[in-house]
Amino acid sequence: LRGRALDLGSLPSPYAAFAIRSRFPIFTRPETAEPLRTAHFMVSNACPYRCNFCSESAQLSNGLKRFKDDAIGTAVQRVCEYLSYGAESLFFDDSVFWSGRYRDIGNFCDELSRIRRTPPDALDPRYRQFLADEDDVERLRGLQWGAQLTVDTLVALHSADASADILRKMKEAGCTYVYIGIESMSTQVMDHIHKNLRREEGKPWREKVREAASLVKEQGLQLGTSVLFGLDGETRASIDETIHEVGRLIDDELIDLASPNILTYHPATPVTRAHGMHDRLDYHSPRIDNRKPYIYFEEAFPDVVSVLLTEDDIWHIHHETQHRWGGARNDAAPVAVEAGS
Repeated sequence: LRGRALDLGSLPSPYAAFAIRSRFPIFTRPETAEPLRTAHFMVSNACPYRCNFCSESAQLSNGLKRFKDDAIGTAVQRVCEYLSYGAESLFFDDSVFWSGRYRDIGNFCDELSRIRRTPPDALDPRYRQFLADEDDVERLRGLQWGAQLTVDTLVALHSADASADILRKMKEAGCTYVYIGIESMSTQVMDHIHKNLRREEGKPWREKVREAASLVKEQGLQLGTSVLFGLDGETRASIDETIHEVGRLIDDELIDLASPNILTYHPATPVTRAHGMHDRLDYHSPRIDNRKPYIYFEEAFPDVVSVLLTEDDIWHIHHETQHRWGGARNDAAPVAVEAGS
């Protein structure tokens, strides 16, 4: 992407033009378990990490754009705006919540907690303008939200005490769900990507994943995870190692949701060029045959998935994760819709 740097807070809210229609089943009404109407929210447009497979890196988006002037107040004001449009829950789609900066996360959570406790007539006018009636105020009081963090943020870049404190603040502000990218539980795979920072002798990546998951669960938060197959170093043995180790975390009730994904090539990412796919990507041709087993994974279809995986490997991943992870597995298969519905 090319263009001048922008303050995301100066741009119009997307939901000023588009209705909030999503219902994210991780957020539910306590009395009925009905999924809540969920707004998606970003306070930054890119990721500070440089994973070679990912198109969200700041390196590919001309820098990291985020809320600048009075970032905390602007973000909380936008929360109130989304509540006024009928949002009952929020998911922060930033690759890493507030770019992983604990001071910003803490300040945001403190301010959100404060206004949730404040009588409506005592609120700052910039918040009160969006909380015009009792329904809006009730949605603020009962707000549920979730955000994405990383294993490194939780256990490598901060102490366990600092991470526990920030997760506690998130929960007090209404957070119920944290999502992290595990990617792989195999050392031979993780050695090839820009994660597993500050590696410690004798402490493999899978132990850091377990430590991060434990921190989240100790605060009573739900934990969702993303697992990615087909990275450099992947073999059938590393696939089975990852499936088994993630299964152990599920058995130990440290993971509530595990999403298996197949590496999909995106333009300009290092892995796309390294695998010789930079001039062979075709996402739009009508000849594309999206079929099983590809439909069981988000974004995966023939000709744009990892060249390191055969179709038999993909079937194997589908069947084994379905069997080993059970109800914790997130299935991306499309739901059939009857004509006229």
